[in-house]
Amino acid sequence: MDYRLKNGETVTIRPPVPEDAQGMVDLFHAADRESRFLIRNPGEFGFSVEQEAAFIQSVRENPDLQWYTAFYQGRLVGQSSAGLVNAGRQRCLHRAQVGFVILKEFWGLGIGGRLMENCLAWCQERGCEQVELEVVSGNERAMGMYKRFGFESTGVRPRALKYPDGTYADEYMMVKFL
Repeated sequence: MDYRLKNGETVTIRPPVPEDAQGMVDLFHAADRESRFLIRNPGEFGFSVEQEAAFIQSVRENPDLQWYTAFYQGRLVGQSSAGLVNAGRQRCLHRAQVGFVILKEFWGLGIGGRLMENCLAWCQERGCEQVELEVVSGNERAMGMYKRFGFESTGVRPRALKYPDGTYADEYMMVKFL
């Protein structure tokens, strides 16, 4: 689906296909280098293009997960995922978790919001009652977006991430009730 962005350009949001594997690998490598807000250090994403293609196919076949890609002017610049928490466990079927990666040069255009809309729609279609996420301290842009979508902070995981330079970052846990 195509969406108009804040700058007047268009972003295409769709589930990935195995042919997107090279773009996904490139996206993760670039995002890991440019942001301290992700779980990995640069170089820790270890999937080959072939492994990524197989992973994309496995997600496409899993009814408890949904993945979206964002293409801007034909370039893969972001992705999001939504999935049931502890899928198959009756006590958790009302919960879903979402996550996002967007290349830094494309922050602030509305791509994250469009990805979020797709994730929330999937969660509602699945009958989820709440959507959860974690956001790294200092990521004020993402935190603001999540709050605009109705997410509330429910707690802090102190020193959740330890960086190579010896510094730490907390993670905020957030939830939105559908």
